[in-house]
Amino acid sequence: MSKIKTILLSLILLFSSQIAQASDSGPEVLGVLFYADWCGSCKVLEPAIEKARESADFDNSSFLLVRLDLTDAKKSHQSRLMSHALALNELYHKNAGATGYMLLVNAETKDIISRITAMSDAKAIASQIKEAIFKASS
Repeated sequence: MSKIKTILLSLILLFSSQIAQASDSGPEVLGVLFYADWCGSCKVLEPAIEKARESADFDNSSFLLVRLDLTDAKKSHQSRLMSHALALNELYHKNAGATGYMLLVNAETKDIISRITAMSDAKAIASQIKEAIFKASS
């Protein structure tokens, strides 16, 4: 039993240090997805984004996907609060109401790097995200 406790403690310490290291540096690029469940473009775009994330392993990079859901009043309110917490107020207010696209935003400056629409396939989306990360880190 003592060996199991030692192994578990070691694993906890290992993962804690990895989490601390990962959280020390924030994202370089935010993928701000303006979404609604009634939006036809969203139904095309979201699976392509997920496929791009998986194929390029963006979840282990400096890319953070932020889904601002404008489906109804409650979800829009929560999305507005999320945009405020991420200092994306201006971006939210300029774009709120429109759905079916994702903006790639420099996380530090909040400048828009590019826009992804339902016309893009997973390969093109992955390419745009990689390019945005490169631009933001330069």
